[in-house]
Parts: sequence; structure tokens; C-alpha cells
Amino acid sequence: MASASKGQIRIMLWAPPRSLSTAFERCISCLNSDTMKVDVTHELYTAACHLGPNRQIKIPRLFEPVVYEPKLSYKKVKKRLEAEKTGKDLVFCKELAYSVAGKFDMIPDGYKHTFLIRHPAKVFLSFQTFLEKFPNKLLKLDLREDILPEGLVYKEMYDLMQYTIHKLGQKPIVIDADDLVENPEEVLKLYCKATGVPYQEPMTTWRKVKYDLKEWSYSKRLMFVNKVMGQYDRAFSTSELVKSSRTDIDINCLPKKIRELVDIALPYYEQMYECRLRLDTTDNTPSTPDTVSNSSSMSVGLSSSSSSPSPSPSSSDCESAES
Repeated sequence: MASASKGQIRIMLWAPPRSLSTAFERCISCLNSDTMKVDVTHELYTAACHLGPNRQIKIPRLFEPVVYEPKLSYKKVKKRLEAEKTGKDLVFCKELAYSVAGKFDMIPDGYKHTFLIRHPAKVFLSFQTFLEKFPNKLLKLDLREDILPEGLVYKEMYDLMQYTIHKLGQKPIVIDADDLVENPEEVLKLYCKATGVPYQEPMTTWRKVKYDLKEWSYSKRLMFVNKVMGQYDRAFSTSELVKSSRTDIDINCLPKKIRELVDIALPYYEQMYECRLRLDTTDNTPSTPDTVSNSSSMSVGLSSSSSSPSPSPSSSDCESAES
């Protein structure tokens, strides 16, 4: 069981890749001050999923001696996250949601579970662009066959949210990446209020990343791999979360393989999107089968067909209260 000090808040943030989750993590790091002590853990379950003895992704034999983490099991990560954190007011852990698929019994006790989502068109397009950059293109990896889990990230994340609602009795706390970049301070205030974390300014202006990394707990080998591949280039090279203007994506202009992925993932995203924390200015108009508009005014044309059944959550999912 987690050993939390009196008044200590423990939070898990679950996200898809390429969703601004590391930028959000840096915002949370800004809370570390003389009046609030913050402990940040970065993607240990993700490291166990990719590099540990229980890994779900095959490591090329050539790279195994460099990146294999033989002692980083799911049980060890769970024990580490449940350990006592003396003198810390906030314990915050950021993970990729697919890393615990089929292993919900390994989720640590004592945490509030929160979710950062992003429209699948943006996630998959960003990931494909990422794979086509040097040196990643030398690996000739296919996004669907070599990178994405069976449920294309979104089903795994949806299933995890359902678990936290129906098994753990928690009310879903969901933020959307496009809401975040359009209204950074407002969304961060909403998130802090929902989780019970005292909001402190400035959360959107960051110190040099070397100071964050000095304080975070993470797998050095996974961090090395991600740095080499350029996974954190933008999040680590910038000094603030800048408010951005609205963007549109026409899915009909995307490559066919990206459109197919979006078609499958979209129903899961839409269900989670309905549970998001909403600003007063957020457009809450329901999406239609042909056009999806979210708070970033992203208009996307969709095929009406899908090779994956739509999720069918209870209508009370977003209102479920903690037991």
C-alpha cells in the first residue's frame, strides 16, 4: 500500500505519446518551491514496458546490451511509486497509458488518476513525422506494425479510464491538449482545483531542463533512447508553454494509413473528450460522424466506416464520484 504523509497529494497523469505530456510535466515541476515540495517520476512504467524483463516490445538484439533494464519490473515500479515520500507535498507521476495495458493490478495504490488526451489526428501525424526524421528513419519503423499497441493507444487509455471509474471509484479528471495550449493558465488552474493541488504562478514559464532532470526520477536508459530519437526535443528546448492559436486539420488530406488509424481511435477519444474539464468559453457542441470540432477548433472530415467497435460507456461515467 502507498505510504502517503498526512496532507500529501499523489497523482498519476496518463497520456498518449506525442500529446504535450512532457510539457505538462514541466509545468507541474514549476510548483516545486519553498512552500511546496514536489516529487516527479517520469515514465517508469513506460520504461518497464519497453525495456524491462516484462517488456511488451521486442528490442533488436544489437541494442539490447545498451537499453535493456533487467531489474525494472512492473512489481518494482509499483513498489517504488508506493514508497514513502517524506517531506513531499505533491507526488506526481507521468506515464504513457498503454504501458499498463493488461496489468492494472500493477497500478500503484493511493493515487488520483488523471488523463491528458489529444485528438488522434494530431497524435498520429506527429508520430509519423517523428519517425521520418533522422536518425529514426534509418530504423524503417512502421507506425502501426512496429510502434503502436494493438488498440492504437486510445483503446488502452479508454480501458484504463474505465478501470479507474468502475473499479477504483474515481471521478475522471481529463484535460485536452488543445484546450491546454489555447488557455494554458486557465486549464492548469482547473486541473489544480480538480486534484486539490494549490495553484502557483508561474506554471507556464520553466527553468532550464537540466534542473528538472536533476530532480526527476526516471530510467536513464529510456531517457537516453528518447533523447537520441528526438522524442523530447521541443519540450526540453523551450522555456515556456506558449498560448497557441487555433489550428485545423483536414483528415482527407492526410495519408490513407493515418486516416485509417484515426477512424479506429476516434470513438475512444470522443468518449474521453466528453469527460474533460471545461472552460466557460469551451465549445461543448457534440461532434457528428462527418465533422469533429474540439476546443481547438480542429475540423476534421471523417469516413463513416470504422474497423473497430465504438466504446459504450455508462452515461454516468463522467459524473462518477469517488467512493
